[in-house]
Amino acid sequence: MTDRYLRKKPKELFWLCWLGIPYLIWLFSIGMELNKKLPKYRQLNKGLYISLAGYCLFYYIFGITMLFSGKGLETLMPFHVAAMVSMFLMMVLASSTIIRFEKELHLKQSNGLGLFFGIWYFIFGIWDIQPKLNKYIKLVGQSD
Repeated sequence: MTDRYLRKKPKELFWLCWLGIPYLIWLFSIGMELNKKLPKYRQLNKGLYISLAGYCLFYYIFGITMLFSGKGLETLMPFHVAAMVSMFLMMVLASSTIIRFEKELHLKQSNGLGLFFGIWYFIFGIWDIQPKLNKYIKLVGQSD
C-alpha cells in the first residue's frame, strides 16, 4: 500500500489537503465563537485570527491552481511554510481563547500545553475538547 502512494504524482496526493478544511473551520469556530462570549478586555484580535484563517484558505486555492498549472512544489514551498505558521498560530490562539473563556467563567481550567497538543493532534484531542466546548456553549446559552 505504501509503495502505491510513493509512486503517485504530487497533483494526485494534493487532494489529501482537503482533509484540512474541516480542521480549519473547527479552529476558526473555536476562536470566533468563544471570543464573542468574552468581555472586550479579554478578547483576542479578531482581525489577526481572520487573516490567519484567510491566508490558509488562500493557500489551498493558490496551491491547487499552481499545481494544476504545472508549477513544481519548489514554487509552493514558501507559501506552504507560511500556511503552516498560520495554522500553528491559529492553534495557539484557539487554545488561548479556551483558557481565557474558562478563566472568565471560573470553570475548571484546562492544562494549556495539553489543550494545545489536543488541538494540534485533533484526531485524538477532539474527543476531549469538543464535549467541553459543547458544554461551554450550552452553559453560556442558558445564562443569556
